[in-house]
Amino acid sequence: MKTITRFAPSPTGLLHLGGLRTALFNFLHAKSNGGKFKIRIEDTDQTRNKQESIDSIFNGLKWLGLEFDKEVVYQSHKILEHKKIINQLIENNFAYKCYHTDDEILELKKHKKKFKSEWRDNVNRSKNTQFCVRIKSPLDGQTIINDRIQGKVKVDNKELDDFVIMRSDGSPTFLLSSAVDDFLMSITDIIRGDDHLTNSFRQMVIFKYLDYVPTFSHMPLIHNENNEKLSKRNNALSIEEYRNKGFLSETIINYLLRLGWSYKDKEIISLDDAINNFKIEKIGKSPSKLDNKKLLFLNNFYIKTKNDDFIFNEIKNNSAFLKIKNTKEEISKIKNLINIYKERSNSLNEIVNNLISINEDVLTYSKEEKNILNNTEYLKTKLLDKLSLIESWDDYILENVIKEIIENMGLKFKDLGQPLRLVICGSINGPSIVKIMKIIGKESTLKKIKTNWK
Repeated sequence: MKTITRFAPSPTGLLHLGGLRTALFNFLHAKSNGGKFKIRIEDTDQTRNKQESIDSIFNGLKWLGLEFDKEVVYQSHKILEHKKIINQLIENNFAYKCYHTDDEILELKKHKKKFKSEWRDNVNRSKNTQFCVRIKSPLDGQTIINDRIQGKVKVDNKELDDFVIMRSDGSPTFLLSSAVDDFLMSITDIIRGDDHLTNSFRQMVIFKYLDYVPTFSHMPLIHNENNEKLSKRNNALSIEEYRNKGFLSETIINYLLRLGWSYKDKEIISLDDAINNFKIEKIGKSPSKLDNKKLLFLNNFYIKTKNDDFIFNEIKNNSAFLKIKNTKEEISKIKNLINIYKERSNSLNEIVNNLISINEDVLTYSKEEKNILNNTEYLKTKLLDKLSLIESWDDYILENVIKEIIENMGLKFKDLGQPLRLVICGSINGPSIVKIMKIIGKESTLKKIKTNWK
């Protein structure tokens, strides 16, 4: 049987790392077994659905290269199928109509540890009375799931409730709809967060009726830096926000792969490597924790592997990039600056910010930076005099001129290097200041020194 997996998000918020990792591992399990990866949008909650969320899901998957079966299933389009199964469950004694009012349910729950409907085996009721439909969960024995991540997990059936599969307004519930949809989509492997493990136990009655036996894999959740479950409610960053912050798609893929899954001792893993080597049994049982330092390290690694044209094409659509002059002549300088800045940059936005500072004639400084410039202003005239005399503006000559000033005046490099970086780049740290001066040219260098060193 061909492996078929699915990613089934609800469009009530933007796609974040937790949901994306679920999609990634479903994709990898399918592709590593020569199967199909499908998408289902669980959009039955019409009051909370947002088109923005649906767009976020598809844009995020496309950006990361997670290709899916083009026949996307929208759960709201399958309601008639869901209701058909509900009626069959009632007819075959797998479910029943429950006529309890909300007040009666509250009262019964007060006196019993676990709610038990009095209508489970009672069929005598007026047809005009409002009702919901409940599944008839087994009363004794155990339900066992042989999970490919968690191992053998079981629950005593007395712990399972007769959950609602159709509300009193006639709408099917998530537990019913998702189970039926997995059956209708021929999903062979249900891979989802371990917070759904209880749902899997409860849905087994539906699966049994449908004669449907999928394989289960329940992944441990991702926790944020405060060790809280990563969720939309806790303001988890969306994938679009990571992209807007200057992260590359390869970075996000690599980072998510290492959140719970490992292949040998490899820290750097491409999507193709993962497809070729992915084994779902290798996912750990413990929750993974976000590590921003690791994310930035990976982003720096991948940025360094990109050519200058690629980075330029990525950042030119950044709104902040509009502040940079981009005539044909300037574009050549920009690409040369990208070449030296990408080695130290943890994000594309860092590159843009540095380019903006170099592009601006007048820079602003903190109090500490102003002190550095004030305390070294005596070097300004000396440096301008020497630089003005240079006819062949190349980094070799520039470096020797700076060395000569430092040696003649008995200075350390930082005594001249720090203020020089400040007036040209806007910060005291960065790549070779000589290389930057060479790229921006003599006129711009002298102008920035004259304007900002005061």
